[in-house]
Amino acid sequence: MLKIKLESLKHEKLMQINETLDWKGIELEGVFYPYDEPVKVHLKAEFLQSRIRISGSVKTVVVHPCDRCLAPVYLKIDGKIDALYLPRKKRPSHFEKSVELTSLDNTFDYDPYEEFIDVEDRIVEAILVEIPIKVLCKEDCKGLCPYCGTNLNEHPDHVCEQKTEKVSPFSVLKEKFK
Repeated sequence: MLKIKLESLKHEKLMQINETLDWKGIELEGVFYPYDEPVKVHLKAEFLQSRIRISGSVKTVVVHPCDRCLAPVYLKIDGKIDALYLPRKKRPSHFEKSVELTSLDNTFDYDPYEEFIDVEDRIVEAILVEIPIKVLCKEDCKGLCPYCGTNLNEHPDHVCEQKTEKVSPFSVLKEKFK
């Protein structure tokens, strides 16, 4: 975890934070992806009239399998953090109307009576935003043979001997209506 001590920030008004985090990896949708390099965090925290602005960068390398052939892809992460923390005036009531999210403005609440602000979530967000939706080892990746799983990048002339006709899951219904 990376936490900023509120009392120190209020006193100093500006803090530079340079940390190397020994995190093992990141979990996405129940799948763990390891880091190939430590997570390097460079942050600037500013205290401005009870508002706290956190900005900086996150650098690491995430190992992610290619979405077509499953070969490891080393994704260089160079994420940016820019967040504004506002003091929480009161806790929202369960009876208040819900607010519809209309923009992503990176504004968060903090409790001014707490000892620390935890910025770990901002670090994780900066990493996640940098991971593409579709990860490919190369743009023209051929993927795997749908029948035997042979990597078609390594064996471009592959002709599958196990080729069988796919059986439709609806064939049972087709037989019932004959």
